[in-house]
Amino acid sequence: MPYPSPVGVPNGNLANNGCGVCAASMVAENLAGVSFPPEECAVLAKACGAREGYGTNMDIFAPVFAERVGLCTRRTEDPQEVLRFLQEGRGMVIANPAGDRPGYTGLFSDSGHLIVLAEARGTEIRVWDPMYRVGSGRFDRPGRVGRVRLEGTDAFADFSEIEKDCRKRTYFLFWTKDRSNP
Repeated sequence: MPYPSPVGVPNGNLANNGCGVCAASMVAENLAGVSFPPEECAVLAKACGAREGYGTNMDIFAPVFAERVGLCTRRTEDPQEVLRFLQEGRGMVIANPAGDRPGYTGLFSDSGHLIVLAEARGTEIRVWDPMYRVGSGRFDRPGRVGRVRLEGTDAFADFSEIEKDCRKRTYFLFWTKDRSNP
């Protein structure tokens, strides 16, 4: 599906620039229980001005999306707060891995990306990566091997790996309105 950007990627589509709206769709369907496919998320992201050069600006999109699907949200840059939130089963998180940098190979991407942190089992985190396909070899690349365990399309990584991948990046916490503010 086309997902053109007003600047940067005029020929963008959900396959190459839609990780944010795909991640939001996963949260809507699995946390809010609302059908909200990526195509509809993309329309909302463009309408609210969140579609930017190479993706979706979650600072703009997260509150609009949360309101649309009946969730609460807030942002944090504190990885330990994210881990506690997940360990307590309070909701889901959209995280923003930065990708490769000098001396570090990005685990979930070689550049900016958005993924869903679906749940915690101790410090092992279930990750839904909108760009992962079974057989893609995404986690078999040099520097990534052994850092993720796969079960079907679910990726599992120790939170320390996610924390390194999202260093100095923002996380977006989502929870249902029947739960208290985390």
